[in-house]
This record gives sequence, C-alpha cells and structure tokens, in this order.
Amino acid sequence: DIALKSEVAGTVMAGTSLVSNALFLAFGFVHAGPLLVNTFPELGLNPTMGASAFAAVIALFSLTQTNKGLATITNAAAMVLFSSFASILLPSLANVADPMGTFLAPGTNSDGFATVAASAVPLLLSSLTYQNIVPSITKLLDFDRTKTTAAIAIGSCIPMLMYIAWSYAVLGGGLDNSMASGAGAAAFTAFSISALVGSSVAAVMSLAEECDSIIASLSTDDSTDICPVQDRFSFPAVAISMSIPTAAAIALAEGGDLTGALHFNGAFITPLLYGLLPILLFQSVQKKENNDGDFPISLSLPQVCLGAGTIMALGQEVVQDLTSLPNLMG
Repeated sequence: DIALKSEVAGTVMAGTSLVSNALFLAFGFVHAGPLLVNTFPELGLNPTMGASAFAAVIALFSLTQTNKGLATITNAAAMVLFSSFASILLPSLANVADPMGTFLAPGTNSDGFATVAASAVPLLLSSLTYQNIVPSITKLLDFDRTKTTAAIAIGSCIPMLMYIAWSYAVLGGGLDNSMASGAGAAAFTAFSISALVGSSVAAVMSLAEECDSIIASLSTDDSTDICPVQDRFSFPAVAISMSIPTAAAIALAEGGDLTGALHFNGAFITPLLYGLLPILLFQSVQKKENNDGDFPISLSLPQVCLGAGTIMALGQEVVQDLTSLPNLMG
C-alpha cells in the first residue's frame, strides 16, 4: 500500500500473491495423495486420504516451528532433493547414446517450435520463478540486501539448470535405463517427496506471512505498526492459508492434477507480479525520492524490455485462449 500509494492497488497485489501461492499449494497436495498411495501401499490409503495426511503434516510443521525451524525443514528437503536428483541424473547423462544428436534433433511437434514454445511459457514461468516468499527470506537473512538478492537469484537459476539437464536426459533416452533399477525408482520417490515438502512449506510460509499482515491491519489503528517482525506464524493465519488449497486438493485428489491452475498462474499472475509490478514499484520509489514532486516517467532499457516482454506474453496468451474457445465449446 505504501509503495504504490494506493490501498486498492496494494490489496490487489496481495490478493494476487495469495492466489499464486494457493495454486502451488493445492497442486502439491493433489500430487502428494497418489505419491503416498504408491510409496506406502501397505497403509491402504486412497489419494484423498494421502492428500489429507500430507496437508496435516505441513500444517503441523507450520504451527509448531519458528521461521528458522521451517527454513531448516526446507533446507533438509533441498539436500534430499539435490542428492536424489544427482543419483538419478548422473547415470542418466552417462546413458545418453548420442549427445550431439540429442541437441541437434529437430522437434517432433507439427505446430512448429514457436507455437509450442509459446504454449509452454506459462508452465515454465510457474515452475522456474522464485516463489513469493521474499518477506520470509528477507527476515531470515536479517534484511541484508546483498544476501537476499543472491538468495533470490540463485534460487531462481538452480531450478532452471536442473530442468534443462533433466530434459536433456529424457530426450536422450538416458533416463529410461536409470529408472529401471530399484535404486533409481527409490531415488525418484525421494526426489518427488522432498520437492513436494519443500515447495509446500515455502508456499504456506508466504501465505501465512500475508495473512498475518492482513489480520494485524484489521486489528490495529493507523498509528500502530501493522507489519511486526514475528518469529512464528499465528494459528488463524495458517488455518486461513491452508483451508482453500486443502479443500481443493481433497476435492480433486481422485482425478485432477491442477496443471491448468499452474498454466493460469504462469500466464497471468506471474507476469503481473514479476513483470509489471517491479516497474511500478521502482517508479513509485523514484518519485518519493524526489519529494513527491512532478517526476516525469523515465524508463531504462531493462524496464522497457521487461515491460514489453510482459505485455507481449500477456497478449499472446489472451489471443491463444480466445482462439482455443471454439475447440473447448465443441
């Protein structure tokens, strides 16, 4: 609200962030159900029970652990993720029969590279952007700008590199041999569980952070700090954060995967949060530094490129969705 100088704009941005993380959380819960069923068949669970059990564990972590405790859990999940990913990927890369042929092989989709790439952009943006936990990360790093910037940059780059390596191994046929062994299957299960735990905890942290801020703003007057630095999330904040994603996951556990939700997030929400919003915030800060006087809009080349790319991405997605309406309507 303060940076944008508009309570409405601040509320819209907060709501957008909440929706984005809620989609990620529901997606994780939905996929956790079948994963637990397949991993522990002796328990006799069904996907709905598995999703509910996983959500209960995440809620327990969020309610009983401090911010540093949750960070420790996500760090442990990341260590398991990297070690299991390496145990799958390294043998898979060695099993790629024709490395250069894999890189140079033409695409197999009849629509062409540009069309396929445009349709994949939303999911890539959803998967590879640093989730909206910047306030939590900033507090954990004692509000150090350099450390926070490094954490966000590295945290966004590593998933992209992992995705590229994984795609190369799959396209080169090396993954099939690695997954055929019992060790490969166990490593993949560990990778999947650790990824779901880490991403779900991060999503709850972001949601609870925003909910705590909203609750504080409703219970204090204008003269009181409505964004106190807290070490633990409140029960109402965690309950509100998890209620809708958990309900959606339980409803869809038997037959939905919410991939369309991630597509919507990457197509519209992510460009808004990471494309247009940073430009608006920068312009607002610049105007404030000039004592709120008449400050002409001055856009640097990176801002122009970011803004133009965001508008183009949103435009092509709108056009693509409109052209697909006849097919959806039969």
